[in-house]
Amino acid sequence: MLCLKNKSNPEWIECVKKNVDSVIIDHAHCEKKAALTGMNLINGHPEKTEIILAMADLVEEEIDHFRSVVNILIERNVRLTEDPGDEYAKKLFSQLRKKQPERFLDHLLVAGIIEARSCERLQILSENLEDEKLKNFYTTLSKSEAGHYVTFVKLAKIYFNEEIVKIRLDELSNYEAEIVKNLTNLPLMHG
Repeated sequence: MLCLKNKSNPEWIECVKKNVDSVIIDHAHCEKKAALTGMNLINGHPEKTEIILAMADLVEEEIDHFRSVVNILIERNVRLTEDPGDEYAKKLFSQLRKKQPERFLDHLLVAGIIEARSCERLQILSENLEDEKLKNFYTTLSKSEAGHYVTFVKLAKIYFNEEIVKIRLDELSNYEAEIVKNLTNLPLMHG
């Protein structure tokens, strides 16, 4: 179902296990940025009813996830720190073409790819962390992220020919696979 061309490096989870709080902090920032992506799509395409409705639901869900992650930090007596940025996402978003409507298509697909990778990473966390509460939390969230991936691809197919969507998703997924292959296994959601 997901468009990912490769799996995360197994060394990533080993780094995360030694720095669980760091990945939880980064996860909070990721949820916040996912909500912002939804708002940006609403702001950029107010005439597209399907986008407005789907992104309103997504924003609400991502903010709820953000709140849940912040509550986990509070329970762990850890403060949310400044967001250092996400090089993985920046590299993917750099692939958005400049002109419309191609840029709109790319925005939807890149957002979907990020959700797909987040789904995979959350599943890895759910299978490898010792804390049962975190395991259950990440299991639930991984399913949600898979749903977000599907939403973005379905939206792309509403506005663009299915074959064009398939070709561009394949191109962007290949690019994403190269990024992931070269990640340095930091304790970040996309590290």
